Amino acid sequence: MNWGRDESTIPDEDRDQEDLAKAWYDEPTRALNRQLVGENLRLKKLLREHGISWDSRLTLDPDNRGRGVWASTPTPTKRIQTRKSRGAADEAHLPTLPVELQIYILEYALTSKYPIVDPLCKANRDALSPAEKSRGNQIAIGFLATCKAYHAEGTRFFWRNNTFVFTSHLVLRRFADLGLEHRQTVKQATMRIIARYYDDEDRKHHAPYPSTADAFFKSINLKVISRVKEDNLARKGFRSYTWDQVVDFLDTLRPPYDPDHPKGQPRPRLLPNLESLRMDFVNFPDSFLTPGGGPFLHNLASHDLGCSLNELLLTGVPQCEWGDEMCSELTGMIRNDGLFLKSDSAFVYSGSQLRSMVTRDNWQPAWITKVVRSWKALADEYTRSSTKKPVPILHSHRAAHGGNHKMPPVAKEDGHPESIWKARRTLWKRAPRSQLSEKREWVEFDRLTGQPLTGRPYNAEKDTYDVTDLICPHCDVMHAPTHDH
Repeated sequence: MNWGRDESTIPDEDRDQEDLAKAWYDEPTRALNRQLVGENLRLKKLLREHGISWDSRLTLDPDNRGRGVWASTPTPTKRIQTRKSRGAADEAHLPTLPVELQIYILEYALTSKYPIVDPLCKANRDALSPAEKSRGNQIAIGFLATCKAYHAEGTRFFWRNNTFVFTSHLVLRRFADLGLEHRQTVKQATMRIIARYYDDEDRKHHAPYPSTADAFFKSINLKVISRVKEDNLARKGFRSYTWDQVVDFLDTLRPPYDPDHPKGQPRPRLLPNLESLRMDFVNFPDSFLTPGGGPFLHNLASHDLGCSLNELLLTGVPQCEWGDEMCSELTGMIRNDGLFLKSDSAFVYSGSQLRSMVTRDNWQPAWITKVVRSWKALADEYTRSSTKKPVPILHSHRAAHGGNHKMPPVAKEDGHPESIWKARRTLWKRAPRSQLSEKREWVEFDRLTGQPLTGRPYNAEKDTYDVTDLICPHCDVMHAPTHDH
């Protein structure tokens, strides 16, 4: 099966205008709802201050207008038994658990065994695998409605102890409605970026299967969203929303607007303490897509979100020129000495549903590990030890655009084994064993190349390190290797 470039089957990259219009329509609805809720609360407060009840069932206390009694029937003489009074009457024969045990039960009930998909909104079932659809309630969310103390403590447990999967950038953007005290506890997140395809003609489209072994033997029957053909100069035909979707996902991580934020201080990002990010690319075939235009991805990954992550995992990135460029740009989000992981597709959308590749027999995904910009420590070491004043790097992108601002590297991990290399400069990291395993093991990396050394036999000829071989003879500084971002 030949997947060469054919203008009739290759989609043009473009954001769908109908989806954008719907997102714009939904946003003012939420803003109007907040306005009406605030107006309603102000009117109730005004009535309460003047001793006027806004509901016929509510009788305000004349001595304390902040309190009142709700009546279920018009009879004023009937005393309503509240939850508090019922609880007081039952305390005589019900046991009371210690507070420490109650907190332990609350934390256990609000911690999910699996990642929570699309919090703060209704999950899109098209973006869920069959296993995720069949799962029942993962947490006892009813605990939060028990009392104010459980609600306050349980909310902290929920956002701090769980991991989250986002299938749409609009869902991720809703995190801005969450308070900063909860957003800053999220340290790990997953973006499930499912490619969307559109066409204004009734025809089927196929793409190569996202697997190195099956790319030339199987194909995906792409899910194509029908659009009305317009009689204008708008881009028509087969279109995709892929690379631009990646940009939209990353754009949501930028600092949201907060009217209560102190002036003169930088606004925190959406997830200010995010350390580990996983991006699952779904139905991004090799040599099939048209890249998005403009420097937006670079500006986001290398500048607005630059050097902010300790670890980045990419799955399903197409093995082509644009996929390699995508990986190179996204590594800009990783801090120096951070871990970059790459693997085959974890999901494929075929047969009108999202399928996990784990269910396939004999599926062995590729697994690539690398440490990003580990050579920077060697360059800084040489600069400090050199008596000659270093010449500024004239062709450094980060120096030209970042104002020579140095970001701190990832902290070293203690407890690693002893290295077998005597002169070679290395770095130890705890890396996952594979895409299918959450267990981590110690892996030794070469500081100059960033490649893993674990499992290689000792070679005395390669156990050398001469810094003079790495210094540029023209400017007397160490430049980035050609393979590093």
